[in-house]
Amino acid sequence: MGLELLHDRGRGPELIDTRITVYNLIGDFLNASKTEQAIADQYDLTAEQVAAARTYILINFDKVMARHREFDERDVRGNAPWINDLAAAAPDHLDLYRHWLRSRDSFDTGNGEFSPDERIAAFKEWLKNGVRAESVHDAI
Repeated sequence: MGLELLHDRGRGPELIDTRITVYNLIGDFLNASKTEQAIADQYDLTAEQVAAARTYILINFDKVMARHREFDERDVRGNAPWINDLAAAAPDHLDLYRHWLRSRDSFDTGNGEFSPDERIAAFKEWLKNGVRAESVHDAI
């Protein structure tokens, strides 16, 4: 039946070895002009994977469509105001991070740039000691 090509890792029924859930494919399945091969090509899937997703949706139609409607309703509502505030503040906090990064003694490695390992270590230090998400939210 092909359902062995699906599993659930907490995001809903998902095609194994992909990050594609059956919910990602619903719009394509509802488009009468899209063939299974066109969907497979679009998402770099096999025809068997697409057929397995379609089969799962058909077997669990009411449950899948109820969840899909929840996603649509959430999209219409949009983000919570505090998330929009954080997104708006992100450029300022990136500038703060860049300023902090340039102020570090270890920044100058001869060519004025961090090696990849130094960048990771610096970012971990920033996360540990720098502006935390709570203080970013409070500063807004």
